[in-house]
Amino acid sequence: MAKLKDVPRKLALDVLFRFEKAGPEKVKADSLLQAVLSKHPDLSEQDRGFCRALVMGTLRRWLVYDEWIKSLTGRPLKNLTPQIRCLLRLGFFQLEGLSQVPAYAAINSSVELAKVQKNSPKTIKFLNAVLREAQRRLEGDGFAIPAVESDVSGYLLGKFGWPVLWTERLLKHYPLPDLLAMAEAGQSPAALSIRVNCLKTSVEAYQQLLSEQQIVFEALPDLPEGLLLPEFSGSPRHLPGYEAGLFYVQDAASMWVSRFLNPQAEELILDLCAAPGSKTTHLAALMGNAGHILAIEPKPERLRLLEENIQRLGVACVKVQQCDGLTFEAASDLRFDKVLVDAPCSGSGTLRRHPEMLPQAKKLDLGALNKLQRALLRRGFALLKPGGVLVYSTCSILPEENLQLIQSFLAETLEATLENDEQRLIQTKADGFYAARLIKKL
Repeated sequence: MAKLKDVPRKLALDVLFRFEKAGPEKVKADSLLQAVLSKHPDLSEQDRGFCRALVMGTLRRWLVYDEWIKSLTGRPLKNLTPQIRCLLRLGFFQLEGLSQVPAYAAINSSVELAKVQKNSPKTIKFLNAVLREAQRRLEGDGFAIPAVESDVSGYLLGKFGWPVLWTERLLKHYPLPDLLAMAEAGQSPAALSIRVNCLKTSVEAYQQLLSEQQIVFEALPDLPEGLLLPEFSGSPRHLPGYEAGLFYVQDAASMWVSRFLNPQAEELILDLCAAPGSKTTHLAALMGNAGHILAIEPKPERLRLLEENIQRLGVACVKVQQCDGLTFEAASDLRFDKVLVDAPCSGSGTLRRHPEMLPQAKKLDLGALNKLQRALLRRGFALLKPGGVLVYSTCSILPEENLQLIQSFLAETLEATLENDEQRLIQTKADGFYAARLIKKL
């Protein structure tokens, strides 16, 4: 068995191997991590954090490291076993991305893991040689990358791990400087951002709690209740006031969508895709718990999470209903002042949090998602009062899920007008998001 000090690496390799085996199937790294770590309840917080850093860092650079493998071995990827590919990627990340891990430790630990996995002496020797050559290149001139001026797709693949088809897709809609900025932002893990729950405390009072525990924070622009905790790396449950519901973990872009809807006290609001409750509970806070919000969620496990968050945060103006948003019928022809359709989407704006998306983006198919998004938008708009406001939002940077879909809807829906919309790009402090504010004509 691997030594105790190597348990985080062993578990990280397990997660990466599961991701590799999943192939084109869209799996979430967080789910794979949880599945593996749940079998080791005695693992320390430090080791859990190290395991997570190894997994997420390797996934973030997955396609870059595939280019390295081809360069260093002169072989197609398919000629290496999935296990060796994962061992090499994990070793590369420790050599390149973890300054606290000495090069000899990165290489030796990878070799030891290969031994534990019962690889042949020839394979172990091969692994060791490839990693040592990678070390030499990194300490020298590095790996060759095409110039951005002559080969944009090759540059973004070699430097940031953006698949060629992904780059070509985005180049049709965004100028190159925007792509480079998003790619750069996606290279760093997302710092923790939280929304102070103003139903239970004030921003100033909660900032005081953070200061008392010497937790560094900064305000999020244009979000009075939003705070960024750039140096915090532990579990949010360890922050002051978690159980008391004094805050909610939420990205800045997600908070922005709730404010884009601009809910008012005593309004009747429908949240058609509510779980886990980020925007539902934010809307309630912005309304001061005065009004009525109907939150729709079809899946029992997500419904329970929604209800738990509502209870923890002290939200009193939300009624939860288990139902498919596509088939939801309001009682007695009830119509809503405002409707939020936070539609299921590709999640392409969340690359900082979900780096597994880049390897998966090579086979991204939006057909089924677009069909669902259109159907939810139509259903939400049908439930809106004349003169009412609907906000359609996604955590996507792909126009097919955003502006193009809205334009198509407007072309077929004469009673709908677009008041305004905004596409926010992936940033170092916020995910990429889109929101459109539609008005139903009187």
